[in-house]
Amino acid sequence: MAQLAVGDVLEDRYRIDHPIARGGMSMVYRCVDLRLGRAVAAKVMDERYVSDPVFRQRFRREARAMAQLTHPNLVNVYDFGSDGDHLFLIMELITGGTLRELLAERGPMPPHAAAAVMRSVLTGLSAAHASGLVHRDIKPDNVLINGDHRVKLADFGLVRTASASTHSTDQIVGTVAYLSPEQVDGSDITPASDVYSAGIVLFELLTGTTPFTGDTPLAHAYARINGDVPAPSARIAGIPPLVDALVATATSRNPADRFADATEFLAALDDVAGDLALPAFTVPVPTNSAAHRAAAVPTDITDLVGPATGVIDTTDTTDTTDTTDTTDTTQESAPAPVDETAVLEQQPPQPLIQPPLTPPATPGPAVSARIPDRAPEEIVDEYTPEPEPADPPVSNRSTVGLFLWLLVVAIITVAVALGAWWFGSGRYGEIPQVLGMDRVAAVAAVEEAGFTPATRIIYSDDVPADQIAGTDPATGEKLVRGEEVTVLVSQGQPTVPAPEGMDVLAYQEAASERTLEVTTGDPVYSDSVTEGRIATTDPAVGAAVPIGTTVTVHVSRGPEPIQVPNLKGKDLSTAEAELAGLGLTVSAVEREYVEDAPGGEVLEVSPRPARRSPAAARSLSRSPMP
Repeated sequence: MAQLAVGDVLEDRYRIDHPIARGGMSMVYRCVDLRLGRAVAAKVMDERYVSDPVFRQRFRREARAMAQLTHPNLVNVYDFGSDGDHLFLIMELITGGTLRELLAERGPMPPHAAAAVMRSVLTGLSAAHASGLVHRDIKPDNVLINGDHRVKLADFGLVRTASASTHSTDQIVGTVAYLSPEQVDGSDITPASDVYSAGIVLFELLTGTTPFTGDTPLAHAYARINGDVPAPSARIAGIPPLVDALVATATSRNPADRFADATEFLAALDDVAGDLALPAFTVPVPTNSAAHRAAAVPTDITDLVGPATGVIDTTDTTDTTDTTDTTDTTQESAPAPVDETAVLEQQPPQPLIQPPLTPPATPGPAVSARIPDRAPEEIVDEYTPEPEPADPPVSNRSTVGLFLWLLVVAIITVAVALGAWWFGSGRYGEIPQVLGMDRVAAVAAVEEAGFTPATRIIYSDDVPADQIAGTDPATGEKLVRGEEVTVLVSQGQPTVPAPEGMDVLAYQEAASERTLEVTTGDPVYSDSVTEGRIATTDPAVGAAVPIGTTVTVHVSRGPEPIQVPNLKGKDLSTAEAELAGLGLTVSAVEREYVEDAPGGEVLEVSPRPARRSPAAARSLSRSPMP
């Protein structure tokens, strides 16, 4: 099979313009869609796999899967076809690069940057999972970054429906470093398998490495069967425990212990980002990337503008005619056919007076002439003949040249108008209505409106938990396109936080994060809470309350003192038993000889009876000698 070269055309429509990169089973080219006049990407299957029915089916499956999904965080697919031995997929052209190339340029990312990347990846993956598809090949190479900083998930070549994602052969399909345990041991593959791979990607974003290694690819694959993914903070310092926990949950060996799908993973990521107050981050575009280098080469669309009929004119409009010769030089010996329309230069209007019958050989100054067969009043005494026009040059220039010139003028005019509109009001967009949507749909709506989405968890008295409560700025407001718009995700009414050994100041800070106020009530005794710490709250801990509710806290005074009973006159064993029943103990017994007192009788107790005493100070002071 002949290799494609620049200038080749697929299906008489897609002209190869520039090679971008070679993948494992395909080559990606930048192409020009001759019908629509736009630059696209063509993913052409490698000639080594064209005759393999498994790879052909995989290629077709990718086209169908991606065509089903339309989402700002997924690469769009426009067409699929074959031309001779070439099987190709026409996709949206990405001008930035891959996440792999960004990692190679910048190294590990801080948590807020990694969260920004994963938010877009998981948003796109959520759309696939919502359609019942499992990607099965989540890795940095399949995460693309466009020139507008938007992150998109690509390469659905291994996609399966969730109901059919089981192994049918003994082969391990996927990229070794990012395989889930199910892909290795042959278990059923569900969206949780993609969650595991996405967790590995998050680990790599934070640490710059993947968690497992092996002497052979097979050993590398099986390493995840017997080992857990280590905490990212074990490899690079400064990663918060909440991020470690997020990675641990996503990469649990047991699928039941992971997030069920990308939507759950995304919600947990947003919760962690909110708890850690991670700042917003714009994902940078890789500069040392194949797509970026290809984008530096101008796209050749000079011959795509045709007549208004919509037919593309590919004729050569270069004027090669000598203006001093009426012969069409595009045909070396044949004269121009008389039955074909010739394009002539426009001439000025000719004078109405008939010129002399025999013009002078050389035009000169004004001459006198008589016009025969005219009445005397029609005789012109002085006649200045117009110079006889030279034979108009014959040109092979078509109307396309004029049309192109007019088009350039029109484009400049439109550009000036659009520029004025853009700098006036056009660069502002209206924030869309997202109430009632789920998190994924709301983020997609904000992106489609031209803004950079972010999410924030808030409390709401009116919107149920996990529902969209609005946006910041509010719906309907105008904002410069590209600016950040925060989607507000409700977690319902705030609940009264647990004191957990806090003092009043610490509890006030915890309550303010839940929009609650704190006031101090009367102190209370508590056997379990240290003195000075909060013992109880009103309303009770865990109660759902309206935003702005004031919570009354009661500080512990320590254990409640116990009233010492009157034990005088009782024998020692009876006194000890009675004290034990009250939770008191005898700390010491002093024996004393007293006349007229039976042996073993209690004479006095310290502290004295009827006094309340803390449990730490219990004593029996005196007792008669036997």
